Amino acid sequence: MTDATDESVVVEGKRIERVLEALSLASVGAFDEAIGLSGALTEDRFGALEESLLVLLRELKQTREEHDKAMSDLEASRRDLEEQLATVERQRIAIRELSVPIIDVWDDVLTLPLVGAIDSARAAEMTEKLLQRIADRGAEYVIIDLTGVDVVDTMTAAHLVRLTHAAKLLGAKCILTGVRPDVARTLVEIGVHLGGLMTLRTLKDGLRACLTMREADRISLRKKPGEGGDKGKKAEAPKDEGQDRAVSRGERRQRPPRPESSNGVSTAPSSMASSEDVGL
Repeated sequence: MTDATDESVVVEGKRIERVLEALSLASVGAFDEAIGLSGALTEDRFGALEESLLVLLRELKQTREEHDKAMSDLEASRRDLEEQLATVERQRIAIRELSVPIIDVWDDVLTLPLVGAIDSARAAEMTEKLLQRIADRGAEYVIIDLTGVDVVDTMTAAHLVRLTHAAKLLGAKCILTGVRPDVARTLVEIGVHLGGLMTLRTLKDGLRACLTMREADRISLRKKPGEGGDKGKKAEAPKDEGQDRAVSRGERRQRPPRPESSNGVSTAPSSMASSEDVGL
């Protein structure tokens, strides 16, 4: 059995302090400073420990550098992803705006040209935006143009009918234009009732109809409700005056004749003076 004194190693305190300081620097990530404290290694058993510690510090430094590089690449990827998501969001908003374009074609006249298929989400957004625009602008006429719609199913037709009813509740009259032959045939086959909605062939015809109705409504508003009664009263005025003259002539004919005095002067009975009044 080997003696215990043969296994013992005498180490200087400076070497132990150097190892402890290197470990302290490595704990805070200062690997270069920790490696620089190693210095010249002594060929003894404690020197082997110092050499192992030096290898560990170098591996930790390399691992830390690789980790920092991976984190930097990950951060760059995250920024790129955020930019791509922002671009996609802007494109989505632009597409949504283009999918529901509401155009002010005239005073109090809005146009909603529809293009492509209309699903439930798009129909809900379309209804919300159109009703809000009607309320903001005080529009009285809405032209829904289906020139860009190739296919209409039962769901799409139901959305259109509900849209026109909602606009009517806000006081706006709707006109449907641009219905293609295939769309018209489909609407008839599925038995969709537009509920008395005016339909015209082109957007131009719809705008002309809106302007005509707009002018007719303005002319009717210019007529005051009391104008007809005033004219009737004015027309009856001459008749009333003639009746008054006829009544006055009849009264004069019914009056008794005035008595005449001896000298031929007519005196009224009420104006005759008695002898007592004049003192005779």
